[in-house]
Amino acid sequence: MENKEKIINAYASGNEINRAAEAGTYGMEFINTKKILKGYIARDKRVLEIGCGGGYYGMYFAASCQEYTGVDLSPANIQVFKELIKEKGYDNVKAEVGDATDLCSIEDNSFDVVLCLGPMYHLNPEGRSKCMAECERICKPGGTVAIAFINKAGVIAKFAPVFGWDKILTSKIDDYVLTQGIDDINPDIFFYTMPEEMIAESMKAGLTYERLAGLDFLLSDDVIANLSEEQRKVWFHLSDLIVASEYCTGLANHAMLICRKQ
Repeated sequence: MENKEKIINAYASGNEINRAAEAGTYGMEFINTKKILKGYIARDKRVLEIGCGGGYYGMYFAASCQEYTGVDLSPANIQVFKELIKEKGYDNVKAEVGDATDLCSIEDNSFDVVLCLGPMYHLNPEGRSKCMAECERICKPGGTVAIAFINKAGVIAKFAPVFGWDKILTSKIDDYVLTQGIDDINPDIFFYTMPEEMIAESMKAGLTYERLAGLDFLLSDDVIANLSEEQRKVWFHLSDLIVASEYCTGLANHAMLICRKQ
């Protein structure tokens, strides 16, 4: 991973665990990620989360699986996760530092469910291919691989209402975000793709495509929080419809690809 040190520095504060809390009660990325993954995680499953951050999903799913292992590039994130494991007293959860593109310490065919819920945000095309191959290698035959990614179009759809279309429809964003798939402010840290590209990468790695789902569409978390009760009810109905529609996935900011290993 060419940008390894930059990624480690970006997460040096260990505050990634707070991102869900900062999103509030209506953080759709987190709500929909948990809702989708519940269908794949069970008490008899060994789960590996690559890019586990400070252990948000590990803490959420710890009691729902046989074993939960979190791996993250950031030592600061892993320290936070280990402290949570100790605090909660989970003996089926562990955390370790590791590189999503080279997980040589983990054996082949060793986990029923492999979650990759962050690394693809920070990997260039070569890195994405390596990470996808590692997910396939580690997953047991018949197991599930879930990969989160950020859409090029979804980034535009998210930030245009915030900053204004005049600030978003620029030649720089056209070149960086839409053409190169890199962030216009932090081009060495954040990378963007589209659903079709992710499906192609998964197939190249030998995985079988199962489904796509967008996770957060249209409204920011704070806007949802300020809706009336009636409006929020309608919003969640709309959200459920577009999350379930694979044709809408490309317009979500965060999205998830679910694959099966044969």
